[in-house]
Amino acid sequence: MADVHGTTHGKKAWRNKPLFRREGDKKFRTGTEAADMLCVVRIRRGGRFRVPWVDDSGSRRVNRGFRVQFSSCCGPYVGGLRFHPETRHGTVKFLAFENVFRNAVYGPLGGAAGGADFNPLDKSEAEIMRFCQSFTTELANYIGPTTDIPTAGVNVGPRELGFMFGQFKRLRQLHPLGVDGVLGGSAYFPQVPGHGLAHMAKLMVEANGQSLVGKRCLISGSGTVALNAADKLLDLGAIPIGFSDVWGHVIEPAGFTREQLHRLKQIKAEHKAHLGGYIMTSTSATYCPTEDGSLWDVPCDYAFPCAMQHDLDEEKAKKLIKNGCKGLFEGAHLPLSQEVKRLALITRTSGLSALRPADIDRIVQECMQDVFSAISATAVEFNLARGDYHAATNITGFLKVAQAMFRQGAV
Repeated sequence: MADVHGTTHGKKAWRNKPLFRREGDKKFRTGTEAADMLCVVRIRRGGRFRVPWVDDSGSRRVNRGFRVQFSSCCGPYVGGLRFHPETRHGTVKFLAFENVFRNAVYGPLGGAAGGADFNPLDKSEAEIMRFCQSFTTELANYIGPTTDIPTAGVNVGPRELGFMFGQFKRLRQLHPLGVDGVLGGSAYFPQVPGHGLAHMAKLMVEANGQSLVGKRCLISGSGTVALNAADKLLDLGAIPIGFSDVWGHVIEPAGFTREQLHRLKQIKAEHKAHLGGYIMTSTSATYCPTEDGSLWDVPCDYAFPCAMQHDLDEEKAKKLIKNGCKGLFEGAHLPLSQEVKRLALITRTSGLSALRPADIDRIVQECMQDVFSAISATAVEFNLARGDYHAATNITGFLKVAQAMFRQGAV
């Protein structure tokens, strides 16, 4: 069944999942059982489209755009957008498939994903705006406030979502709920995924009789999730010591202070800014280019992979464990390889919650507590090994999707 949704990413992630293969049995026992599984792993709707745009020199460019809607059994399609030169249709299918089960854990949401093979890192703001407008012109055929809600992702943040929302509003002559934000009108709170990751890490650590206070934390990536996770880790008493981007990683040996983290956010907010620019503002920081070493070579107490898929392989994980790392907490789509998942305690914590402007952090805490309670109950029900929250999360999401699917019949 690993081949059904046709992506090598999916093969790596789901090859040996017990939900998809009986122990010691590579085949389904009945045709009905296989047909039921096909309803889960076949996409509902997917599109590939041309995205023509004009660069600053007046030359015409064409990129490929994608939107895959996998399942709406649990609610409207929800999923991020990714602008990256290596984005392919298979990549988007893999992300959408993951979102089906992940979103089911966090609320009544379906799973989708999208993006384009566009690299915004070497483009001007005007070029990014023109690309987003052209991309949205095609994407508008798939999305809507009550059907499919695109959210932020790799290289897609508030600026890009703003450009897309403006074009969508222009095309559809509407302004849902009268507020700005993500397509669909929901106010966009960029801090929520990162804060949720930190709160879930706190719950997991405390459930094992430990504490985040005073613990040194490595965070891969330096985007919205990574920086906001660090912000909340500081609130919880932890010490974020390092971040990374595609060019290298930066380390503050004594940990980032609130002021230093704010300075780093300002640097990353500048268009085309590299993480290495931070060392110009700090006398204590060290910077290491990617070719000279990995962020995961640095000793830490807890690690938070918040970059892209397969960010952490077995060799790096073994080095982390050897250096005293006590736990890994995923803040991205499958940043850990299958081998790593057999080595470490992990949890997957991302997703979209419907939030009001007031008391955001309190609501996020309550949401994470509810999720933790649900997956803890699943772990007990299925007699999982202590601390195996990864399997518990997978099973919780799968059961919610399966139950909703059977209630709705063959649709």
